[in-house]
Amino acid sequence: DLAAEFLALKAANDELHERGKQWLWNALDVICAQISRELSDRNNPPLQVGRQEWRFKVEDSTMVGERFGARFREKTLVVEAGWPREPQHRFVPGRGLALARIGFSQNVMLEAKIVAEMILKRRNNGDPGWNFIADKKPGAGVTESRLREYFNLILID
Repeated sequence: DLAAEFLALKAANDELHERGKQWLWNALDVICAQISRELSDRNNPPLQVGRQEWRFKVEDSTMVGERFGARFREKTLVVEAGWPREPQHRFVPGRGLALARIGFSQNVMLEAKIVAEMILKRRNNGDPGWNFIADKKPGAGVTESRLREYFNLILID
């Protein structure tokens, strides 16, 4: 029956959403722990980090999820990730499971400017995986080391 098929698909997609989101947050936690250790070795304050529930618009769609922030001195790196939860939220552009964006702000008083976008898609093996978006298409795969490069925006004077 159609309702049972829909609920099964929704449950499968929700599991992929969660796995994709967890991978991203875990990668950011590992990176922040490494950077804070390096900073303390040089007698600098650690990164200030936090996470909150968050919604953001992409084209006509609303992504519902979380926002992660890392601040060093006055500069902030923001990562937001989410996906539509209700029919009125529309869909993930690019036929993905979820979207994420990386933003950077020079100053705590300024809105973060988006510097990268990522899309969560199902890989050939069925597992979810993040890719950076380049020219409105999925590009390079997101890795911890590629994510780490964005932290240089807040670490370099």
